[in-house]
Amino acid sequence: MQRMVIFGLGYTARRIAARLEARGWEVISTGRQGTLRFDDAGNVRAALADAGHVLSSVPPGGDGADPVLETYGDALAGKWLGYLSSTGVYGDTGGAWVDETAPTVGTGSSGRRTARAACDAAWLERGARVLRLPGIYGPGRSALDRVREGRAHRIDLPGQVFSRVHVADIASGALAALGGPAGAY
Repeated sequence: MQRMVIFGLGYTARRIAARLEARGWEVISTGRQGTLRFDDAGNVRAALADAGHVLSSVPPGGDGADPVLETYGDALAGKWLGYLSSTGVYGDTGGAWVDETAPTVGTGSSGRRTARAACDAAWLERGARVLRLPGIYGPGRSALDRVREGRAHRIDLPGQVFSRVHVADIASGALAALGGPAGAY
């Protein structure tokens, strides 16, 4: 049986876990709905020792560092690695189109995007498949849901292009990345 440890079993990672489990994988996870607490180092390290695959959806910590790499990085060698990143790593491109070959935010700036870009780069250095995700929508997370809940607001930015991806498509992409080369997607 193939095993995957998922750090951060949130909205998107739950969909990926469900797809893996439907294919007969054992999924061990951290997060509010996960099977382990992130800070339960003994059990997390035991799970990592038995797993051939690791996926992280954990964002940078308040200090800008990646909590997974900081805490468990030494236990990741030799495993398939995946990281759910953000298209925010590209920064403000002034309306220019970007793809995975575009430069990411440099270390000269500061803030959340820079921290995400640094974590993204750290995962790439370890040979991870990095999925740079735009705005995520799906069941319970759509414009229509926000209208129904009274939380919708109009965004009127002439020339603004919004990039969104459905959570089911992310799950499909993550499973496709299991057989793909390391790098940014």
